[in-house]
Amino acid sequence: MSTPASKKKSRKGLLVLLVLVLAAVVLVIPPALAGGLMVPVSKVVFGETTGSLSATQAATNVSLITAYEYYFSVRAGGMVRTSDTSVSSSNGNTSITIDLKLTNPSGQTVDLGNTNISGGLGTRTHTIYLSIDQGVRVSGSYTLNIDLTVHVTVLGILGISIYSKTVVATFTVT
Repeated sequence: MSTPASKKKSRKGLLVLLVLVLAAVVLVIPPALAGGLMVPVSKVVFGETTGSLSATQAATNVSLITAYEYYFSVRAGGMVRTSDTSVSSSNGNTSITIDLKLTNPSGQTVDLGNTNISGGLGTRTHTIYLSIDQGVRVSGSYTLNIDLTVHVTVLGILGISIYSKTVVATFTVT
């Protein structure tokens, strides 16, 4: 029969073992999934204004970050992030579909899916993060085709315009 002191020691040892295993998992898994300690991340930023039916040129930036930063920060925030600059529903509403297609250095095109955004008319800034999960792994030139399809509704009843625009972003991973 175990004494209370030996049970306490056993629990303490089990707790220490659990902490060590969790620490090992956190330290080993991200680089193992990423295939290395450093991963390339491409940040593509462009703006669109639904009231005037326009989109800005895309700006790109490629950087190397640690697998830890990628998995615990960048990836956790999502691939597409949108911020409203001056959006108002008083003049109407919009439904925006952003469809993403990435062409890799070997010429293969990968459909990255689409994102739907609904809200008022106005200016938005969209930021897209591409990395190992989207196929940005090897050195070379990549092209991202961003197809915007916008439907504008005025006064809640009248769908007045649907337009499509393609924004192209090219970036190089070295």
